[in-house]
Amino acid sequence: MKLKRLREVDALRSFALGGILMVNIWYFADPFTVAGEISPAHDSPADVTVRFTVAALFEAKFYLLFSFLFGYSFVLQWQAAVAASASPVQRMSRRLTALLVLGLLHGTFLFFGDILLTYALMGFILLATYSIRTSAAVIAGSALIGIVGSAILVVGLFVAVASVGLPPVGFDVDADALVQSPGSAFFANVDNFLNNVAGVVLFQGPLSLAMFYLGLAAGRVGLLSGQLSRRALTTTASVALPVGLTAGAIQAYLTNYVDAEQFSVLAVGISTLTAPLLTAGYVSLLLLFFRTTTGGRFRDFLAPAGRIALTNYLMQSLIMAFLFTAYGLRLSDQLPAAAVAGIAVVIYAAQLVFSRILLSRVSMGPMEWLMRRITYGARRAQAVRN
Repeated sequence: MKLKRLREVDALRSFALGGILMVNIWYFADPFTVAGEISPAHDSPADVTVRFTVAALFEAKFYLLFSFLFGYSFVLQWQAAVAASASPVQRMSRRLTALLVLGLLHGTFLFFGDILLTYALMGFILLATYSIRTSAAVIAGSALIGIVGSAILVVGLFVAVASVGLPPVGFDVDADALVQSPGSAFFANVDNFLNNVAGVVLFQGPLSLAMFYLGLAAGRVGLLSGQLSRRALTTTASVALPVGLTAGAIQAYLTNYVDAEQFSVLAVGISTLTAPLLTAGYVSLLLLFFRTTTGGRFRDFLAPAGRIALTNYLMQSLIMAFLFTAYGLRLSDQLPAAAVAGIAVVIYAAQLVFSRILLSRVSMGPMEWLMRRITYGARRAQAVRN
C-alpha cells in the first residue's frame, strides 16, 4: 500500500525552506551576527531597517514550521512502515541515525548553526514516546513552549533590569576568519560549531520537540489533508497574525534599535512564546490561499522544493559558503543588508526552479535517495516511493 503525498505538506515545507534561508544567510554574510550584533561596516539606517524586517517576520518562525512538519511527516512515515509490514521503530531509528551523522558533517564543514543534529536527537525522543495519546501530545507540546518561553522571559527581565547602567561587555569577533583562507574558514566554522552546538540543542531542542508533538497530533487527525474548515483557518489567521506580528516587531526592535546586549534575552523570551502564533498565522493564510485556483498553482509550484527539502537545505549552506567564505567568493562583510536579502531571494527562487526541473527527470533528490537507501535498505529503496 502506497500512501499519497500531501502537496500541502510539501508546499509548506518549501515555504519554510525560504524562511530558514532568509535567517541563516546572515551568519555567512555578516560575521558579527553570531555575537548578536550587526557589522559596523553595514549598520546604516537602511541596513538596520532590513535586519529589523527580517527579525520581525522570519527569525524563530520558520524552523518551528519545519519542526511541525517533521512531526507531521513522522506520522506518515510510521504509517508507511506499518502498511509495508515493516518495523516502524527500526526504520525510523536508521533514518534518525543517518540524520544525526549528516548534522554532524553539515555543522562541521558548512554551517555551525545546523539544525539536523538537533532534529535527530529530539527525533529519538519522539520515537521513544510515539505511543503518547494525541491529546497528551498537544498538551506536552504546548507546555514545553510555555515553560521554556516563560523561563527565558523571566531571565530576560532580570538581565534587562540588572544590566542598567553597566558598561557593555562586547564580543571579540574575528571578522576576517571566514575569508582569509579555506582552512581559516573551516576552523572558524568548527570553532563556532563546538561553541554553539550545546546551546542550539538545549534551546532549540525542546522547542523543536514541542513542535514535533504538535505535528504528531496534527498528522494523526490529518489536519493538513483538508480537515480544517475555511472558518477555522480565517479565525486562526485573524487572531494569530496581529499578535504574532506585534510581538515580532517588539522582538526585532529590542535587538536592532536599543541595547541588544541588555534586551536580547528578553527578546528571545518574547519570540519563544509568540513565534508559534505567527507561524500558525502564516500557515493558515497559505492553506486558505492554496484553496483558490491561483493558490493551487502556487502550491504546486512550491511543492517540488519541499519534496527534496533535505537536499535543498544542505544546498543552501553549500551555496552560501561558496558566496561568502574563503571556500569561494569571500563576500562576507562586503555587502549591504538589502543585497544580502536579495541574494537569499534569488537562491530560493533558483531552488524552486531547480527542484521542479530535477523532479521532472528523477523521482527524488540525492540526499533523499541516500536517506531512503539507509531507511529502507538497499533492496527496497528502489521500490519504495514516499
